[in-house]
Amino acid sequence: MRKLGLVVVLFFALALAACGGDSSTTGGGSPAPTDTTVPTTAPTTAATSAPAGPSAATIAMGGLAFSGNTDVSIKAGQSVKFDDSTGGGSHNLVTGTRGTFTAAAGAPTEFSANGGLAFNPGDVKIVKFATAGTYHITCTFHPSMQATVVVAP
Repeated sequence: MRKLGLVVVLFFALALAACGGDSSTTGGGSPAPTDTTVPTTAPTTAATSAPAGPSAATIAMGGLAFSGNTDVSIKAGQSVKFDDSTGGGSHNLVTGTRGTFTAAAGAPTEFSANGGLAFNPGDVKIVKFATAGTYHITCTFHPSMQATVVVAP
């Protein structure tokens, strides 16, 4: 019991020390300004800006369309690189067809209706497909953009 009391007292002492202000002042007796810059890091998701390791397949994007191979096959646990590095335009990829979101069980969460996988011109993103299945990918901005990712077990 005595150790617990000591731990509690030590915790509060450290908390108070961490909350203490800077006593330095500038010319007018005001506290010195502190840097309030907050680092701006993107939330961590399965989709990352390249290079994020090897991908098993690549689907390239241009201005208003996917280009090259739009039907790819990978194994569960592998990734697909979505490449808009030509600066073709903005895109928003979701599961579905003709620009309309359709939920796909097991699809990576990046393709959900809660925003989709957004691209600015020049972006390259790698998405891991953990679950076997056939996933139809479309762009909500460009309904003619259609791709299929077949994921084998």
